[in-house]
Amino acid sequence: MKILSKLIVAGCLLCSAPLALACDAQHRTECFQEMDKNGDGVISKKEFNAFHDARFKEMDANHDGKLSQDELEGSQGKRMGKGMTMLDQQFDAADTNHDGALSKVEAEQMPMLSNSFDAVDANKDGKVSKEELQNSMQIMHGQMGDKCDMKKMKRAQ
Repeated sequence: MKILSKLIVAGCLLCSAPLALACDAQHRTECFQEMDKNGDGVISKKEFNAFHDARFKEMDANHDGKLSQDELEGSQGKRMGKGMTMLDQQFDAADTNHDGALSKVEAEQMPMLSNSFDAVDANKDGKVSKEELQNSMQIMHGQMGDKCDMKKMKRAQ
């Protein structure tokens, strides 16, 4: 049982690593602060484990101490929904002229978008709409989901 739990945690960490790298500095800072409960500027193993234990409990919908495929996929959907809400808020804050789209200059407030502006600008009009940004994020998450298919991981064992 302990080995299975460790494999699940390792798989989750492996799948979340690309997402963590893709997050902007503000989000990483917020996550760090959430883990650093005593505010000393470092995350101890105890703080790290407490944070991830809490995430596991959130994901374990039936509270049986195990994560099923459905629970894991359901939690990914919830995280994606929270991420989209945060993305909407960041987009709105960056849209300084309130035209519903971001120019390259406005996109500089969102480093992840700024670095891939041309790829996200699907219609090549020099602006990124909220819809274009959301579509690109869903595509990226879908590709990462394919890389982190738990069934494929299980077959590989």
